[in-house]
Amino acid sequence: MLRDADSLSVIVRGLARLAGGERPDVIAGIESRGFALGPAVAVALGVGFAPLRKDGGMFPGDTVQQVTDADYRGNTRTLLARKDHFERGQRVVLVDDWIETGSQAITASQLITTCEAELVAVVVIVDEASTTARSRLPPIRTLLTAAELP
Repeated sequence: MLRDADSLSVIVRGLARLAGGERPDVIAGIESRGFALGPAVAVALGVGFAPLRKDGGMFPGDTVQQVTDADYRGNTRTLLARKDHFERGQRVVLVDDWIETGSQAITASQLITTCEAELVAVVVIVDEASTTARSRLPPIRTLLTAAELP
């Protein structure tokens, strides 16, 4: 879906439409598909992009980090955010391809809060989030649910 220009264009426009309603100041994306989708959505909305790195990725500057709960494979990851990529009171939308357990999105939310910004929504292509994740995250905006996949 990301290799095909037409599919990618439809996905980015759809994610930007969902994110734009939240009036974000910045789009955040978790390595790796959040790095592919997030900047495109940010450009479409005319806002900046703040990357969130995984597992000790090189990130010069003052950072905050936190370990996630286990994901759908039982793996935990360490997420890092640069403090200067977020400002106090900024509205942040997290963009990614898929949400399952929500462990990475929840940790991203905690990092963003530590940086004194506010995660106002999670915007994804496919939503398969657990009830627990929904209770710990702001609204999840999605192009489709896992149940709708062929």
